[in-house]
Amino acid sequence: MRRHIGLAALLLVSALLTACMPSIRSPYETQQGVERAEWASIPQEDAWVNIPYTMLVLERRFADISEQRILLPNHTALPGDNFVHLRAEPRSDGGLLSLDRALERAGGLAVPFTARELDSIRSRDDAAGTLNWAEWTDGAGTICVLVIRRMLIGMRLLPNQAVALDMVMRNCVRDGATAALAPAGPEAVSFGAPFGIERGGEQRNLSPLAAPLP
Repeated sequence: MRRHIGLAALLLVSALLTACMPSIRSPYETQQGVERAEWASIPQEDAWVNIPYTMLVLERRFADISEQRILLPNHTALPGDNFVHLRAEPRSDGGLLSLDRALERAGGLAVPFTARELDSIRSRDDAAGTLNWAEWTDGAGTICVLVIRRMLIGMRLLPNQAVALDMVMRNCVRDGATAALAPAGPEAVSFGAPFGIERGGEQRNLSPLAAPLP
């Protein structure tokens, strides 16, 4: 009798420990879970970046991964959405952002880009880190940019205890490359939207001047 009770107690303890331990998922399983998560519309002031002409902000979560997708206006004749895809990364992978992985997480290579444009990626450093982008043009005044950017801790406040904020953007405009890149510039990505509150946490003031007045 005691033997059966001891075995039952051992099985119960084992089950409790298993329930308390976080599940270990492969990167593939994690990404599959993120892709199955439903997008929910959130207020524009909860966006992780500050783009004045944002049309819609969506957010989804799976486990400790959070993503936002921001829709931008498209005033060109090209099909597809102009968008900013943001992913809050809770784990470090060496500080480097894989181009293929970033595009996969954002839904694949955006139209009208092909591998040919990706062979001539451009880079420049600014106040928000390194900006990487490819350009496409129809030769008749429309220009598209495909932007890849990673912002690490120390560059800005990051949402949901992330160690990195990854950004992929497609933006097609008729106002030149400078205008196309503006939503990914340091003025837009160094801070969250005005009055934004970190979702899942308490509000953080960016500076003493931003604190509420007494």
